[in-house]
Amino acid sequence: MNLEKKYLLRLPDKNYEFTKDELVAHIKDMLKGHPSEHMNAYRVWYECFEGCGMPGTDVYDVIVETMRSMTDDWKDIGPMRWEKYGTVNPSFLNLHYAEARKTDAFGNDMLQHRFHLGKHYQGPDGRIFWIPVMEDFNMRAFERKDGKYVGTMVEIDPFSDYAKQLVEVNV
Repeated sequence: MNLEKKYLLRLPDKNYEFTKDELVAHIKDMLKGHPSEHMNAYRVWYECFEGCGMPGTDVYDVIVETMRSMTDDWKDIGPMRWEKYGTVNPSFLNLHYAEARKTDAFGNDMLQHRFHLGKHYQGPDGRIFWIPVMEDFNMRAFERKDGKYVGTMVEIDPFSDYAKQLVEVNV
């Protein structure tokens, strides 16, 4: 009789049971060479396991523990604000981001390498935007004026002429 703990993952197609070793191996395989600059356990859940909803606490803990053990690849940077997940602690920095692949399977530049989540960019008209959300089809941003964020969130087409002229700035 095998008494090794099984972790239940409720995924879109069906429920799966993994041992801890299977979970860790799957997580490490997914994160090796990952192109993102920042990562957290919830993103691993959605991208690695195609999870829906929230991972169970036990699965979340295994993901965090695994990422913390990958000290040559990922650095625990503490809490970070994510538009999709809120503030997540811990969040991780990809230590190999500079060497990460920068194009998708079709040879197109990947959006996360053209713009950096959470950074400020100045447009050709002088307006400064903070970008909290980036998706394949748009970026969502807040305008910054006189040290404050003003107005409502705006969408910027990342492939527009305007976006091509955005320059990263420190504010």
